[in-house]
Amino acid sequence: MRLVVPVLLILTLASLLNACQQEAAEPEPIRPAQIWEVKQQMAEHLDTYSGEIQPRQLVDLAFRVPGKLLGRHVEVGDLVTEDQDLARLDDQDSKLSVSQSESSLQASQMNLLAARDNQTATQGALTSVQNNLLAAQGSLTSARANLSATRAGLESAQAAVDSAKATAASAKAAVGVAKAEMQNAQVEYQRTAQLVQQGFASHTLLDRDNQRLQTAQANLKSIQANAEAAQAQVQAAVAKVKTTQAQVQAAQGEVESASANVGALQGQVKTTQAQIQAAQAQVGMAEAQVGNTRSQVDLVKNQSGYTVLKSTVAGVVTQTHAEVGQVVAAGQPILSVARAGEFEVHIRVGEQAIQNLQLGTPAEVSLWVGSREALAAKVREIAPVADENRTWLVKVALVQPENPELKLGMTATVAFHQALEQAVVWLPASALYQQAQKPAVWVLAANNTVSLKEVQVAGYLDEGMLVQGIETGVKVIAAGVSRLHTGQQVNPVPYNGQMPAVVN
Repeated sequence: MRLVVPVLLILTLASLLNACQQEAAEPEPIRPAQIWEVKQQMAEHLDTYSGEIQPRQLVDLAFRVPGKLLGRHVEVGDLVTEDQDLARLDDQDSKLSVSQSESSLQASQMNLLAARDNQTATQGALTSVQNNLLAAQGSLTSARANLSATRAGLESAQAAVDSAKATAASAKAAVGVAKAEMQNAQVEYQRTAQLVQQGFASHTLLDRDNQRLQTAQANLKSIQANAEAAQAQVQAAVAKVKTTQAQVQAAQGEVESASANVGALQGQVKTTQAQIQAAQAQVGMAEAQVGNTRSQVDLVKNQSGYTVLKSTVAGVVTQTHAEVGQVVAAGQPILSVARAGEFEVHIRVGEQAIQNLQLGTPAEVSLWVGSREALAAKVREIAPVADENRTWLVKVALVQPENPELKLGMTATVAFHQALEQAVVWLPASALYQQAQKPAVWVLAANNTVSLKEVQVAGYLDEGMLVQGIETGVKVIAAGVSRLHTGQQVNPVPYNGQMPAVVN
């Protein structure tokens, strides 16, 4: 048993060694490889798109008021001019609204005239009251002046009373003196008369005393008369004071009456001024009502005019949206009119190509019918957002849009020529390989062996890439590049992809 085991082990090792030698001796199988032959270099590349001739401005014409469509005067394809009547609505309701609005305007104008008449009358009343107030103020001034004058007269009368009383007192004192002188003269005369009777005095002395007595008596009468006159003056002055006091009271009454009249008239002025303000407010309200009613009249007249649909542009009718007898809403499109002479081509561009376009990018437009002469054009508008198919709407405007061969809806081809900074060649994207994080391709040698060649990728186009660093005529492995190694021999077969259109 010990000898059997080593023998078996030796036999097993020998068989394994023989198998390895047989495998090493077998050659590597030659696999097929799709080959792309670089045909020609590209100095520019051309993008072409099919599009449709569309109007630059398509106007949807609609009535500005609702109503029943009574007539439509044009059909699809008809040429129309600016301000041409295209359709009309039933205008009975609008005419009735115009009549009612005009009646309301007349009524509001009558109210305005009445308010203005009231304002004029109130202003006249204010003028009259103000004139009465001026007259009353003049009367008050006169009454106050009269009061001042009578008060001055009263003071003068009181002064006259005081003066008369002083004169009367002086006269009364003079009477007393005169009486005393007369009594003395009488006593002297009586004494002299007794002396004459007794013979002790002469008649001459008696005559002298008699003359003195008569003079004293006459002087007393005169002074008494003066005293009585002075007393009469006192009484007259007192009476005048009473009269003047009555005049002062009367003047005070006139002043109070005039003041009350002035106050009443001032109240009337304020009341009338308030009435004027109210009248002015009524006039303002009436004027506003007239303005509003006139605006309403203008509005309904405009709406009545809106029952006729006029073309705002000159062009061709492209579509009708309503039929006669149909009730349409305000703003509902009735006709679509394409503005004449302003045509453009609408195309849709993919996500890669849209990066190369911008406003003003030049283009060429070719029609599928007619002369097929390329027409100069440029990008006028690029949609900011892609549609559900991830394409962008691009509007290409013709440099000379007035072309008799252009018809709406025609199919056209739009071509964009993009110059390249350096010449490039197009390779299938499947040919790209990376070596040390750098782009490269597998190149086929004359003995059908492959080797890596570093390239520069300038861009991508039509599911391929634009590369630099490869000359025309070079054959490149276009598929299965991840399974190749340097020096590997392959069996070249044609590339089954599709080559894009290129130009020199």
